[in-house]
Amino acid sequence: MSFCSFSSQLIAENQTAVDNMFITSFMPSAPAECVKVYLYGLFACTVANPAHNTIEEFAKTLNMTPEDIESAFIYWQDKGLVQILDTIPFEVRFLPVKNANIKHPKIKDGKYNSFNLQAQEILSGRMITPNEYYEYYATMESLKIEPSALIMIIKYCVDLKGDNVGYSYILTVAKNWAQESVTTAKAVEEKLLDYQKDSEDIAILTKTMGIKRALDTFEKDLFKKWLNMGFKPNVINYVAKTQKKSKNSVNFRYLDVILEKYFTMRLFDIMDIEQYESTKTRLYELAKNICKNLGVYYENVEPVVENYVSVWENMGFDDDTLLLISNYCFKNSVRTLEYMDKQILKFFKLGIVTTEALNNYFEDVLDTENKIKDILKKLGSDRNVNNFDREIYNNWSKLNIGDDVIDYALEIAKDKPKALAFANKLILSWNKNGIKSAEEAKNNAPKQVKTTQPKRNYDNREYTASEINSLFTNLDEVEI
Repeated sequence: MSFCSFSSQLIAENQTAVDNMFITSFMPSAPAECVKVYLYGLFACTVANPAHNTIEEFAKTLNMTPEDIESAFIYWQDKGLVQILDTIPFEVRFLPVKNANIKHPKIKDGKYNSFNLQAQEILSGRMITPNEYYEYYATMESLKIEPSALIMIIKYCVDLKGDNVGYSYILTVAKNWAQESVTTAKAVEEKLLDYQKDSEDIAILTKTMGIKRALDTFEKDLFKKWLNMGFKPNVINYVAKTQKKSKNSVNFRYLDVILEKYFTMRLFDIMDIEQYESTKTRLYELAKNICKNLGVYYENVEPVVENYVSVWENMGFDDDTLLLISNYCFKNSVRTLEYMDKQILKFFKLGIVTTEALNNYFEDVLDTENKIKDILKKLGSDRNVNNFDREIYNNWSKLNIGDDVIDYALEIAKDKPKALAFANKLILSWNKNGIKSAEEAKNNAPKQVKTTQPKRNYDNREYTASEINSLFTNLDEVEI
């Protein structure tokens, strides 16, 4: 504990001094996370409480990782504002800003003379400082941006924001476009033409939203993003109009959240969106009943509707089918929406989206299950069916042999150790040798009489826990 310290009240009322040179020369071009770390570091230096002065406390307070904090201080050390004294434990000393050496890239004399003249002519509302020029140079050098391309970007930003636009905004636009490989004059021209092509649709949208200023690059890029997602301009405008009716104002970020939601639910047309909004009450009730059937509870079922129920309905599943599947999931003792979603995707792949098709599938699976049970019974076993049994039966069903051959193999294998495996070996051997009947297998012995099972009635029947498990065990074999 420190020998002398400020009271907590004095600390709360005190101030942290930030050098103006930091604000003018370093902050505009620095990453936001690095600025946060630097400012919090200044604060920690003035606070007597050592609890604030650990890298773990920095990470917790700033919602970053310790590695992020270290990277930020490495950035500032490179700028000459701090000195890293040790790495284990990590220790930093803040240095006077006025003594910092502002490092600039080494540029060949005269390389950017033409750029300098054109940039200053465009930014006629203010003088470009040497540091600003060097920031432009560093960006062009590191991101391989053509000088003519950056001049076009500066001109675009001035047209958008006025000739007093800050260079941090210009560099942000340049860096964002560079991430899209827009680094040449030709690429910039194509992007600006792309903006111009959308200008009429954007004008309609901004009028609907009540925006009277020119859109910035972020908003224009959002509009292009929505088009690329599959939304037509009239649909975007419709969504903005409907949202504005329920809110005093709608901005592009809010509109992006709504369109992302519709995209997730695959709602791209006005008719589909209207139908969803008009049936939202029904979908919410359905979501509650599905959750009830599964034995799970959500105070707010909106995420369930958006991420699951609406997606399932768009795949063709109706309410009754979804409720039926949720019941089977519950009886299968796997009671989560994630598991139900996995089963529904498998049903969809099998082309099973109606209650009738689902019941037929279950009947077929249970019929097969009963046949396997009958096989085990003929082998003298009354155990439950397992996946190994199902795999063997599935292989037999693909062979070109009669049921009488299988019955004869079961008769031979009965009461033997590993009886099913023994019968399987016999059947595969006979199939390989072209034997297709028990008569051939017995070398012309009398043919056994084939018996048939009566057809079972599955109408309105209750399935046992074992049967339910077999239904979904078979379904698990379907790849998605």
